[in-house]
Amino acid sequence: LWINFESGDGAGKGTQIKLLAEYLKQKGFFVETGREPGQTAFGEYIRKVLQDPSLPALLPKTELLLYVASGIEFIEQKVKPILQKGGIFISDRWRYSTKAYQGYGLGLDLEIIDKLTHFSGDGICPDINVLIDIEPEIGLDNISGNEFGHKLDKIEQRGIDYHRKVNEGYRKIALENKERFFVLSYIPGKPLEMQEQIRKEIENCINQHGLNLLKHDFS
Repeated sequence: LWINFESGDGAGKGTQIKLLAEYLKQKGFFVETGREPGQTAFGEYIRKVLQDPSLPALLPKTELLLYVASGIEFIEQKVKPILQKGGIFISDRWRYSTKAYQGYGLGLDLEIIDKLTHFSGDGICPDINVLIDIEPEIGLDNISGNEFGHKLDKIEQRGIDYHRKVNEGYRKIALENKERFFVLSYIPGKPLEMQEQIRKEIENCINQHGLNLLKHDFS
């Protein structure tokens, strides 16, 4: 089972992924998590190039293709091995982020992005996507007010109009893919309440698909 999390910036995806992974492990499932771009050695290098504000800005097409290249390594090295053996993989973003950020946000051709998505993922895609719907103003405030002194990366530094386009893009993507999306409204200061809703949806997904998931560590 491939579970993917999507959202605009500052929605707390990482917290929700961690809580869900711990919950599923406690139920006996073998679970791996990973972020995209990243996770692989190549992906982490690409992540730095894409996000580090000290590095030069990239042209939109260059940015798009780097995300795609990172995704190919991510699929082959991290996602496929878990799915092929019957485990659960939980990802922090996949190509829906590319469509929202580079497609709707930067105005790149959506059909080309769809074709590249199919190409980079060898036709496989997440079984269910959890979209945390957060207003961009709130998300960016969450990031800038982070107690750990988080500095905005190159993507986060883009203007509010850009992030509004991304947010609207996500909503359109979810509507176009209703059978694969669970949309959850962001609840400020209540991550556990959000997690409860996520767990119910994932349990329904497992039951509906009758998935025969491994309940042991096969590493």
